[in-house]
Order: sequence, then C-alpha cells, then structure tokens
Amino acid sequence: MKAVIISVTILLSLSAYGQGEKTSKSVKAGFGVTVVQTQPEYPGGTDSLYYFLNKNLQYPEQAMLNGIQGKVWLGFAIDKEGKIKDERILKSVVEAIDNEALRLLRLMPLWKPGTVNNEPAEVQFILPIEFVIPKKGL
Repeated sequence: MKAVIISVTILLSLSAYGQGEKTSKSVKAGFGVTVVQTQPEYPGGTDSLYYFLNKNLQYPEQAMLNGIQGKVWLGFAIDKEGKIKDERILKSVVEAIDNEALRLLRLMPLWKPGTVNNEPAEVQFILPIEFVIPKKGL
C-alpha cells in the first residue's frame, strides 16, 4: 500500500505560476510603485513536500481495487503565520481520493509565509496531487 507514486506540481496563483528556486520577485503595484514578493514555502522546500506526501499518503483501498487514478487540484491560502486555511477541491477525481488529498493537506506543518515588501502576507496556492497506482513488481 505504501508503494504509491504521487506527482506533485506546485502552482502559485494570483502573483506567479510554476515553481523554481527563486521565490522572490519585484512587481509593479501601480502608480510606479515596485513591491518585492516572496512566495510561501513548505518547510524544507519542494523535496520535503514530496517526502511528506509520499510518507503520509494512504491510497484509498476501494479506489485502488477499482483502478481509479487521477489528479486532485487543491486550492488553499497560506496566512501570515504560515497556516493553511480555506482549503477546497478545485478539480475532483472521486470522493475517496479527494478526501485523502484534503487529509494530507490538513496534516501539513506550518509553511514559511509569503511576504510583500518583507511583511508577511496571505497568499493563495494551488497544489495538484496526482494519485497513480504502482505497477506490480515495483
């Protein structure tokens, strides 16, 4: 059961899309004002996020028996203290897999909060988690 392969892609909504080593950038905020934005980060970075998900994921048995796979898109906010809030399913697979994705999200520790001009700021996040049943013999 533990040998489940999951794929995680982090998409940052509102101010940036994609992921990369550089999480701080300058943007024009209007009237010629430039602000520096830093995106929230899972403690230890993307590799730690992958490790956390792989370690804690419990593939729903009925979904595995029925061969159900897919990508759940989770939307949530990281508040100024690094807490996850307002979590929701943006794109569903089936209820059991959706619930497992939400369970994983709710297990996560505090994130390093995002900042705007060096001040903590709430940031919206999109996290797709792909559930893939492993092939026999792996």
